[in-house]
Amino acid sequence: MKKYITIIVLAILSFGLNAQSENLDDKHKEYPIVKALIGDKWTGSGVLMGKEATFTMDWQRVLGNKFLKLEFQNERKSEDDKNIVFNATAFYKIVNDSTVVGNWFDIRGMTFPLKGSLTENELTIFWGNEETEMGKTIYYFSNNNVITVEDFVMNKGEYFKFGSAQYNIKD
Repeated sequence: MKKYITIIVLAILSFGLNAQSENLDDKHKEYPIVKALIGDKWTGSGVLMGKEATFTMDWQRVLGNKFLKLEFQNERKSEDDKNIVFNATAFYKIVNDSTVVGNWFDIRGMTFPLKGSLTENELTIFWGNEETEMGKTIYYFSNNNVITVEDFVMNKGEYFKFGSAQYNIKD
């Protein structure tokens, strides 16, 4: 009889832990910035390395809703008026109520570790390490369905802005 009670108690605890885990994922969905990013294609315009540029980003929940996937592209003109197109894919995991980790992969063949923080209307991601480039990207969500993104690169211990854009939902 004790074995059956133990099995029943373990089963109930297991269901409870699974429910808590699912609730943790559901809680992340409540952040306005996460809700805004996911499921819509965003187009933006702004400045990249001193040139006018266009941007797209597409955020999706993937792998059983355990990760966020970003498909990113920017396009600008070179000094000799040729189009420069840059593509990247990143995977993010919301670890707890405020910590985000992940990895970035881009068309240059570069990969970066990602680590950052999440608040209701802001996602700040620090990228790279001492062996690669280092920088940060800040995503701001405003109540008028606009996402502003600012990109900074680290140089000699200081952050310098190299890009900024305002995004709207693509029709």
